[in-house]
Amino acid sequence: MEAREPVYKNFKTAWRSFYKSFLLMLLIIVLAVCAVKFIPYVKENQFISKLILLVAAVIDVIIFLTVIVKRSTMALILRDNPSKPEDQEIAYIVSHPLKPFSSDFHESIEISLANIIHIKVRQTMMQTLLKVGDIVITSAGTGNEEIQAENIPNPQAVRDEIQVHVKYYALSK
Repeated sequence: MEAREPVYKNFKTAWRSFYKSFLLMLLIIVLAVCAVKFIPYVKENQFISKLILLVAAVIDVIIFLTVIVKRSTMALILRDNPSKPEDQEIAYIVSHPLKPFSSDFHESIEISLANIIHIKVRQTMMQTLLKVGDIVITSAGTGNEEIQAENIPNPQAVRDEIQVHVKYYALSK
């Protein structure tokens, strides 16, 4: 067999999958500007106008920070190091920042590449348009869908890449 280089890839949620949050941010700003420009009482009162714009900006910042936190709390990691059997796996790591004292604050699922029996991509119509999708991985250990990584960019390419590494271990059995 040929010598292979170790592969470590980290797949994160796509920025474009947060389109609802970004549209909400835009809507809040548009409504605030419209209120300041077109409502007579607000238009005349400088304090109220500034307050409305400030509240809209604060809400938008909170929404944006929420998007950043959500994106940073999930990772689908492909580890394939032929020289280390313990590093031949797919791992799904999720943190729940709103549950800091809960036992499920940090969840991690690892499946050996040799035990993966099925990888599929699920996409809604909007995910298809945005070129994102959910990667669902089934293992031989349970036969259940153990990993469901949501909103991964270019999910077919990610699935194909994982399958290349899975097939190597299926052939070596």
